[in-house]
Amino acid sequence: MNCRCHLLSDSAHGRITLYDRLMSGHTDPISLPGQDEYNITLEFNNITQWLCYEDFLALEWNVRSIDTSAYFEAHPYEERIHLSTPSRFLTFSFRVHELLELRKMLSRAVARLHWFEVLRNARN
Repeated sequence: MNCRCHLLSDSAHGRITLYDRLMSGHTDPISLPGQDEYNITLEFNNITQWLCYEDFLALEWNVRSIDTSAYFEAHPYEERIHLSTPSRFLTFSFRVHELLELRKMLSRAVARLHWFEVLRNARN
């Protein structure tokens, strides 16, 4: 089984990469396998995380839905936004500019990932 990678988004702070598994003999660069057949890596500052398709979309939605103004009004002495993960023992903390950069990266990556999905579905 072969593996192919696609850069979904990058910035000065990190990158998001799609790794898909190809069936032997399958060489079409546009046709991606099913959603359960690829993984996504998120590298941002000192964070590196492997995510499945559903977890990646959930992360993007979670980051997109954070209202930074409301957060800092409710927590006026905080300098960072604390983002929880599925593990109750693991949270990440971001300054506002870091969170906004992560939000842009995730948005670009999801848009590109959806284009891969559209192209794959159009070819089938």
